[in-house]
Amino acid sequence: MSLKNSILLTVLLTVLTAGQAAAFPLKVAGLDTTRTAVWIHDLRWGYDLVNANIDKSLIPASVMKTVTCASLLNLASSDERFDTRIAVTGHVKDSVLEGNVIVHAIGDPTIESQYFPETQGFADSIATALSRMGVKRITGDVIIDESAFPDATTPPGWMAEDIPWYYGARLQGANIHDNRFRLTLPSKKTVPEVPDLKFQFVNAKRRGVKVDRKDGSETMIVSGNARRGFSETFSIPYPRKAMRAEIISVLKDYGITALGGKLKTAGDETTIYTHLSPRLGDIMESLMHRSDNLMAEGVLRAIAPGGTRAQAIAEENAVWAMNGISAHGVNIVDGSGLSRDNRLTARFLGEINRHMLGEEYGSEYLSLFPLAGIHGTMKNFLIDTPLERRVAMKTGSMKGVQSYSGYLLDEEGRPTHLLVFIVNGFRCSRPALKNDIQRLLLELFDVSLQDN
Repeated sequence: MSLKNSILLTVLLTVLTAGQAAAFPLKVAGLDTTRTAVWIHDLRWGYDLVNANIDKSLIPASVMKTVTCASLLNLASSDERFDTRIAVTGHVKDSVLEGNVIVHAIGDPTIESQYFPETQGFADSIATALSRMGVKRITGDVIIDESAFPDATTPPGWMAEDIPWYYGARLQGANIHDNRFRLTLPSKKTVPEVPDLKFQFVNAKRRGVKVDRKDGSETMIVSGNARRGFSETFSIPYPRKAMRAEIISVLKDYGITALGGKLKTAGDETTIYTHLSPRLGDIMESLMHRSDNLMAEGVLRAIAPGGTRAQAIAEENAVWAMNGISAHGVNIVDGSGLSRDNRLTARFLGEINRHMLGEEYGSEYLSLFPLAGIHGTMKNFLIDTPLERRVAMKTGSMKGVQSYSGYLLDEEGRPTHLLVFIVNGFRCSRPALKNDIQRLLLELFDVSLQDN
């Protein structure tokens, strides 16, 4: 080959390579490439396979939960638990407690959770403790004290349409049954019992049934003809009321009557039972696999026990600043990612995931991520492909948002690559977008070549 032809070939290859490098990694039609970030980084050799908009500030959805869990692991032991103390005031005389039963609620999101059956029996444990004291009647009341949990407000940026639904359940000092209930119409039956719930029926001629509830309200607004039957799961407006009702009901089953009059009694409280939640590590694994918003908000607040949400987020931000991870383009307002005011960058997520591979928490943090084709929100992702079980990622989705954050693993389960996708404002279908992300991963990673 002549020198001239050699030079021309080199120039042509350079142009082609540049064109390939400039091509956006995701190809699906309807993608807004200015609001889509992809970062795939080789941890072994320290270079980027894909780097697109990784410093773009984007709505993350539920991948925010990875930041929440990573922050807690930096600040607390995964063996810690929420401890809810139950006390009595007054004294017992002739099987009568002349005082109150007080539940000191601290924000445990797991009390009577369907996802932790091994720690259920909250009200039964209280009843058993009172029975051992010989109590048959309580002249006072069952008081749910939430004073140790400041700022039980809904995080900013949560959408009004999310509030009534189970996934929009607000974390409060007292939480019970995942702060959700099953409503059946037209009977108005609720399971568990939700005291003081009201109903407003409108637009009876509307086709189908729609139920709404405003933030802080106890009125369910029902539009449509509910006489044909309706059953759905919603968030409990004030779980402390449901908790009190359940305790009083169970006490009655044990032959203990609470008269319901709050008594001012002198003297100190006597602790009769302390309810322990599952380990924080177990709570994080459960919420990561199922993408549980309520438990994620509980984990966030566990970062600053007794503090406000803002104080917990300040602690969270301080952790990553201390570890040299830039918060440029980052705005954290909740722990779950349900807020549309949240902003993260792919670089921020990836750098946190890189940091969390350190010896002190690497294996534990990694175990929180669902495996492709196996767990929770990743169960149908990359299933029956060479990458099944080889990708561990947290997913995130809301209207116009799809995100992933996690790792590619080798055959022994060790992370080899950081994987981050944040897609905002897409106009294609969500299945089409997911298929394109799977396509990219399969094209990049031929498992047979990973050990070469």
